[in-house]
Amino acid sequence: MAEGDHRPPRRRTLVLMEPPFCFWDQSMDRLREGEETIPGIGILVLAALARQKGYAVHVIDAKRAGTTNEDAARRIIALAPDYVGLSCTTISITNGSRVAAAIKAALPGCTTIVGGAHVSAIPERTLAEFAAFDYGIAGEGEHSLFELLARLEDGRDVRDVPGLAFRDSERAGRVRANPRAAYVEDLDGLPMPAWDLVPNFPHAFAPSMFNYRRSPVGTLITQRGCPFSCTFCDRSTSGRRGRWHSVEYVVAMMRQMAEYGVKHILFYDDLFTVNKVRVRQLCEAILDHGLDFTWSCNSHPNLLDADTMALMRRAGCWQIAYGIESGSQRVLNHVKHEVKLDKLLVTLRMTRAAGLKIKGLMMCAHPTETVESLEETNRFLRTAPLDLMQLTKFTPYPGTPSYPTIHEHGTFVENWESMNAMNFVFIPTGLDEATLERYFHRMYRTFYTRPDVLVGLAKVVLEEPRFLARLGGYARPYVGEAVRRMWRLARTSPAARPRPSVEGRAA
Repeated sequence: MAEGDHRPPRRRTLVLMEPPFCFWDQSMDRLREGEETIPGIGILVLAALARQKGYAVHVIDAKRAGTTNEDAARRIIALAPDYVGLSCTTISITNGSRVAAAIKAALPGCTTIVGGAHVSAIPERTLAEFAAFDYGIAGEGEHSLFELLARLEDGRDVRDVPGLAFRDSERAGRVRANPRAAYVEDLDGLPMPAWDLVPNFPHAFAPSMFNYRRSPVGTLITQRGCPFSCTFCDRSTSGRRGRWHSVEYVVAMMRQMAEYGVKHILFYDDLFTVNKVRVRQLCEAILDHGLDFTWSCNSHPNLLDADTMALMRRAGCWQIAYGIESGSQRVLNHVKHEVKLDKLLVTLRMTRAAGLKIKGLMMCAHPTETVESLEETNRFLRTAPLDLMQLTKFTPYPGTPSYPTIHEHGTFVENWESMNAMNFVFIPTGLDEATLERYFHRMYRTFYTRPDVLVGLAKVVLEEPRFLARLGGYARPYVGEAVRRMWRLARTSPAARPRPSVEGRAA
């Protein structure tokens, strides 16, 4: 600044975004009509912190159905930011690099920083693979990101920033990753998420179907860390030790949701019920303050009792999602050993008796999976007291306990763009993809042709009319694929048609 020039320094601009994720088939993109379409809580907290620190901050919602990399890059470039932070999972890391490359081409002076689960799990590999990222932040970013930005602003050395992955110019550009910053202990010291930076919140928010009772819907995260040892879960970002917002802070966040007109809250904690005493205290506070919400949460099958569930119901809880994973005890002993099917069934019946909806989270193609265990899971789904079931395909993500030893249990093709839990990138020893696909679709048919399940879903649709239009968009790709398969079969001569296996006849 020239002598006598007293203009304040220009506010630096920071853009935060989650990039579009890669889908397994572009023709199936409309399946995202049934999935989340809002930025994660993590980047909204970072946005609120950035605003406190004087940055001009923008949040780009690029996960919406139909958003392309070009759309996302164009919107960011139009803001001419100094810094761009991209929060990426494994399924979005490649698209994140493409967006970053487009930004660097248009704005060579812009600094691109990648954070999120993928870089937290494998920081060196991430930066080595994607040249468009200038830096990576592993672990929780509230300290590391702003320490990095402050040093860049001041022209100071960044090489010892905690949690930083970077290319060391003094070592021929070799990627290095520093020990990560300490976990945030005082979660109440963080600002509330910057929901005001999300256009048309909450009315533009379309959460996963059948996960909510009323709309508009908002999401909250009230704790970090998970103590359980599921082999398929990545804890590389927030670790295993639980840390919680106080009940008073959660009530304040819920009041903020009420001011936005939110009617249903999705608590997106990995395990909302891991601290049962706190759950009870929060439910009592909700009742004492007269907060008028319905809400949903995730739980482990071992954590709740009948009295706590009854209190949750009185406080507005509508649905609990349980990580069940498999109907085979042998498989559970390998991937989620704390869960016992007999005790799980007691928990499910108790939940239903409390008047709560139940969502079962299932996977197939686990390590050690066999035809027999797949049959066990299919039989479980015929009678399990569930209202909703979500089935995904086991995926050994970087950072999960299963990842380092996965090749001992089968074949694994580590294509990050395909690792969306809807591709069989891992095939257990003794099985093949065709068999797994048959069982995957069979399990869905087994559950969603049950009369009790269909009646329950019909009631939910009648109570929330928004579901009907979304269900049409969500189902259309499946219907289209079924028609295409029938057409291909009709054009094949009877002699050339594949003969069904024993498993196929049983479907």
